[in-house]
Amino acid sequence: NDPRIKSRKPTEHNRRSKDGYTKQRRPVRHNHEEIKRKLTAKNSSLIPAAVFKARSGSADLNVSWPKVAPRFRAKKSSARMTQMMLQEAEETSPRYVPLNEDDLTEELSPYAIKEQLTRISSKFPNTNISVEVIGRTVEYNDIVMLRISELSDLQRHFRAEDDKYADEWPQKKIVLIVHGLSVMGLSSLQCLSAEKDFAKLLSFYLAHLDNFDIFLIPLANPDGFGRSQYDRFWNKNMSPQNACPGVNVDRNFDVAWNGLHVISSCSQQYPGTTPFSETESRAIRDVFHKYSHKIVAYFHVHAGSYDDSVYKGEAVLYPKGFSEVQSDDDKYIDLRGEIDEAMRNASFQTISVAVVSLYNWYGKVFGTSVDYAATIYGIPYSMELVMQLYEDYYFDTDEKFSEAALDEIWSRVIDVIFKNIWKNTQSTDP
Repeated sequence: NDPRIKSRKPTEHNRRSKDGYTKQRRPVRHNHEEIKRKLTAKNSSLIPAAVFKARSGSADLNVSWPKVAPRFRAKKSSARMTQMMLQEAEETSPRYVPLNEDDLTEELSPYAIKEQLTRISSKFPNTNISVEVIGRTVEYNDIVMLRISELSDLQRHFRAEDDKYADEWPQKKIVLIVHGLSVMGLSSLQCLSAEKDFAKLLSFYLAHLDNFDIFLIPLANPDGFGRSQYDRFWNKNMSPQNACPGVNVDRNFDVAWNGLHVISSCSQQYPGTTPFSETESRAIRDVFHKYSHKIVAYFHVHAGSYDDSVYKGEAVLYPKGFSEVQSDDDKYIDLRGEIDEAMRNASFQTISVAVVSLYNWYGKVFGTSVDYAATIYGIPYSMELVMQLYEDYYFDTDEKFSEAALDEIWSRVIDVIFKNIWKNTQSTDP
């Protein structure tokens, strides 16, 4: 009969089921006005009344439940003009300044190659030079090709009568020249990387425009050239790969591709995942595909080593690199004799130019552009021109070894090669 036990008697709002869980209660009707009044009184005692006064001095705001006081609320402003827009931007000097019009002293830049070539072209007013972008690399650098021909003579073309067409001269054959597909030592070879010496080398090519049109790609691997300027043992492009970036572009052509079965992308001889997987090799392939019926010769010009401490000499290399069997080397043997004669006539006692096959120079190499041009498209003359790097010692005339090699050796070699090609193609044409 304890009254405390009687007070625990289940009521209508507190009944337990047989399994021990409380049954659902009926909803309780709350007096919202009463709750609102209590909350207002509670908060008004915590927040000073001055907080709710308008800044303009008007009557107090009758705000019962504010989240933010009016003085702390954001002010409306125009969305058209902000304070940051009115600030003047800081002037920053560009990384690549405009080129000097009077002096060709700049290094070729993969980031401004088109502008540089346009300016260099203006130094040859007697030629017709057009600058064409034939590809864009993974680092968004342009692959630029110069299409060079002799300036047309309007006096040659005349209309004899109204019902006759103007006389037209036969179209010339094309010599396709590619610089820097292999970038090893390229930044140390001035005639391929500096404007002044490049313009001199270009003049050696242009001396034969009366016989040929010339297509020249001055920087076939711009991404790799940019990397090689601070990594002298670099000889690939910069395309993303599994382990290490880069593909050796001159091993990415579809002729005896990947004969060494190189797997690691960290190798400087890595040929890529598939033939023509790279933008650089596809750009050259497309030129072959479009103009192969007119291309009579293909030259790949590059340095012979990574550093001037390695001496292998100057060389002219011809196909094939993937086989020791040579089936069409008679014309190159004749070319070797003419180059040797030119060197002897220059009174060189110790300097010679090797004219051998790719196989005899490198051993077995696969997927080269020279073999691709000769084997797949049947280009009559396909060669690598390998230039030796020299340390910059000066003679009494303040001429560098590299400048002397360009003036005394390669000017003669290029002249002999062009004349030999012209002589043999003229004798075989009907």
